[in-house]
Amino acid sequence: MEQIQAVQQVDRYVHERRFTDQRLVSWVLYFFLLSWVTLGIYSIYLFYRRIQRADRFRDRRAHYYDAVIEATRQYAETHGQYGAAHDDLDDLQRFAKERFADEHKPIQAGLSLILSIITLGIYGLYAAYRLMRFWWEIQLTEQDFDEKLSLLWTKLEIVRYPLIFEPDQDLNRSFGIYLFLTIITLGIFGIVWDYRLHTDPDKIFPEFHSAEDGVISALRNIPRP
Repeated sequence: MEQIQAVQQVDRYVHERRFTDQRLVSWVLYFFLLSWVTLGIYSIYLFYRRIQRADRFRDRRAHYYDAVIEATRQYAETHGQYGAAHDDLDDLQRFAKERFADEHKPIQAGLSLILSIITLGIYGLYAAYRLMRFWWEIQLTEQDFDEKLSLLWTKLEIVRYPLIFEPDQDLNRSFGIYLFLTIITLGIFGIVWDYRLHTDPDKIFPEFHSAEDGVISALRNIPRP
């Protein structure tokens, strides 16, 4: 794959965010109208959509990281710097694969929905836990990836200044505390929990998009040898 094709591949996964990083229906509209009008059926559908959104975002990030690494590899080869960057590229590739294999496994919307029904909602709590951890941990992965990529790109003279991604600390929440508060308030705090599960992704998507825009801009402006 030539450098131009590699950059186009990165661009493809950046543009896919139009279909994966989507806002769902307004929480207020869902909670105070749609869930009641549909006798709870819309709540089941939204449970599925929240997990599906996380899994689709996960898949896009994995492909995006692979594409960025490949574009960097092509740049190094084209500019005669592959030998110097070989180990760093392999380390970055290994880092991304391990994170997605170990920490960002798919939650699987369809399976989660079926198991939640079978277990009378118990598995749904586990799915909620997975969602909470995913939206926090994927930010840490992005931060680490951008730091490692910045060091490599600085060495290759692709950029002069590092790529910066700041995780939203508000998303680092305790599942145990949220469950405890929901139980002792007889479900009232569960409304707050549900709201945050619904809106958390919308808060962090812009930060991811900003980081992606910086990466694709740097790749597009690389001078040809």
